[in-house]
Amino acid sequence: MGKKDKSLKGGAPASANSRGDDASTPEPYNCTGSFMEDFDQLWQRNCQEKDFAPAVRARGRPRSPPDDPKATPQGEEEETPNDEEPPPQTYTTVENNVFFKPTIQCEFDVEETKQGQISHAQKIYIRGWKIEEKFINVLKSCLLDRLSSVNLWHAGLTDHTFRLLTNFLPGLPALRSVSIEGNAIPGSEPFAELLNKDLQIQHLSLRNNEITDVGAEMIGKSLGSATGPTLELLTLNLSFNAISDAGASAIAEGLRMNRVLTHLSLASNKITDAGAKALAGSLHYFDLTHEEIVQRRKLMSEKGISGRGSSAPGSRRGDSKDRPSSNRSGSQVDKSRQGGRGSSKRKDGKGGEKANKKDDKKKEAAKLGSKTSIAETPKNKNRRSGGKDSKRGQAIEVDSPDLYEQTHPLLDHKIVQEYGKVRMPGCTSLLSLNLSRNRIGLAGLKSLLEVVEKQALDKENGALSSSAPGLLKLSLQKNLVPHDNDAYLEIYQLMMDKDPNKADSKSPDEDFQSVVG
Repeated sequence: MGKKDKSLKGGAPASANSRGDDASTPEPYNCTGSFMEDFDQLWQRNCQEKDFAPAVRARGRPRSPPDDPKATPQGEEEETPNDEEPPPQTYTTVENNVFFKPTIQCEFDVEETKQGQISHAQKIYIRGWKIEEKFINVLKSCLLDRLSSVNLWHAGLTDHTFRLLTNFLPGLPALRSVSIEGNAIPGSEPFAELLNKDLQIQHLSLRNNEITDVGAEMIGKSLGSATGPTLELLTLNLSFNAISDAGASAIAEGLRMNRVLTHLSLASNKITDAGAKALAGSLHYFDLTHEEIVQRRKLMSEKGISGRGSSAPGSRRGDSKDRPSSNRSGSQVDKSRQGGRGSSKRKDGKGGEKANKKDDKKKEAAKLGSKTSIAETPKNKNRRSGGKDSKRGQAIEVDSPDLYEQTHPLLDHKIVQEYGKVRMPGCTSLLSLNLSRNRIGLAGLKSLLEVVEKQALDKENGALSSSAPGLLKLSLQKNLVPHDNDAYLEIYQLMMDKDPNKADSKSPDEDFQSVVG
């Protein structure tokens, strides 16, 4: 009897408990890469509200236009349509309650494998429903190595969920575009956290988020500073917010040290003449502050750049006609070459001939190198001097303006010293500036006109590079200045001359929206 009791106590009940433990703790799920399947499985395992799981659906794309019948090659007969084929489907039917359920719209990157198709999420759109912490936690567990774009519109973000999202985004290696629109977070306005060097975002849209001067000031500090890192952000959309002159001035401060941003939109805000003048000042020559001069000298010391005063790279010896090029580097190279010549003379016979052949090869390489642009030879990017001129035998200066612009704006070779001040060129990498639907008057318009005139003059003189040609599009419509104003029309004409996609127009009223608007 004792043995039977032990078998009953240690047999059946133990197996039942083990089955209960297995049922309560399911096995961990391994993501396959197919976002639709992975999200559904992870939600079922990690969330209790299984009935309210967001549905993952493919985002509808517009159909391609029909082929032009005139484009049919001559001599080929068009195939007659088969009457038995069904007509093209122009709509799809869905259940009524689908529109009231949270839906994740996706654009997929389909990969063909031996096991079947894997639909990787490439772009995610969430529109019109509030995301919570549990959704972000499930999203973190998915395999999203190909996700390049995240678009949130009226997603009900709070300060907590926004910070969870910004902590999650750096783990997406292919992410390049983020759009957060209609998600006001009053008080903290933490949108500047998206301007982070860990996030390699190139396109950022923050429209209609009720951003005030508080949030704009933090965004301006993140755009650029004398000591801050260089961001990869190319486009920034801040339209339909509540940014006034103080916020525009803070963004202008960020543009002073930014040489990457190409498109900036501040449309439909509260900017007046003061904000327009501040933005124009960042695109024109401006005076460096004491802190920026100190940082410039520090960078010059780290790079091994020497020269007179605080604007040594600005007064380059290679540019002046009455000065030799790079005396310091030339003297060092000449000494080494003189030593090499002395040693070659001491050697006799074959050793001297080999040394002469090597010198001839160096001369030929120097000739070819002088004709080649520094930007086309990235291997010589960190070299400051090298090679030898066949006529003079002096060191060739290879420090290029492109190298300075790539390292730091404070090492720009165009920095000059005038009247006891160090002046630096403005941001010429900005190609498009949208200031439409603001409160800019005639004074602000004239300050922008000065910038456009100065950039047009620099373009004629060849002072602007192809990578930073200055403004090509300036939007100023629906401000306090009428379209028939002389300054307004002059900006229109100058922008028409610089527009690469300009078309023949008869009057400013007909073509002004496409060029300046």
